[in-house]
Amino acid sequence: MTLSGWFRDYVYIPLGGNRVKVWRHVFNILIVWMLTGFWHGAGWNFILWGGYFGLVLLIEKLFLGKALGKAPKVFRHVYVMFIVFVSWAFFDAVGFSEAFSVIGRMFGVGAGAFAGDESIYYLRSYAVPFIVGVVGVTPLLRTLAEKIGDKKLPMLPLAGITLLEPLTLALILIASTASMVDGSFNPFIYFRF
Repeated sequence: MTLSGWFRDYVYIPLGGNRVKVWRHVFNILIVWMLTGFWHGAGWNFILWGGYFGLVLLIEKLFLGKALGKAPKVFRHVYVMFIVFVSWAFFDAVGFSEAFSVIGRMFGVGAGAFAGDESIYYLRSYAVPFIVGVVGVTPLLRTLAEKIGDKKLPMLPLAGITLLEPLTLALILIASTASMVDGSFNPFIYFRF
């Protein structure tokens, strides 16, 4: 059973789900999402993270749904990434003040310059993975793979795939492992629970 399935079956539906008045539906969604945040960690920042996603979901359901559906695909993609980036400030913060400070700095509030020394350091350190990630979320790789797949490449017996796919995945695994080994100490995020 998935986490979302458990919350749907054992919390959302027993609360009445969406077959209730609008104010109760809003309450049900916020409760489920705040409990989801609590499941991720026993801190107010996690509950705020869950409440944030509940609030975003409600705004989309009640106000923005049709407009977002008609928006260009690139706008919807940027919109989702924006929502997720802001959410990580709540998720990773030690407290409310740190979370709101990080969000403020994301938008230039309290920042002395467009990019400080720490931002430049991280940009230089992670420029390659950042560029790979940006390219990876575009349809460019899929289009390239389809064009390469049309050519006669060595096939793996019984798998029905070209040799290129497992080699690419192996390279990604090696690069990811090397990056983690090279990185500094970073404890598992759920150890804070």
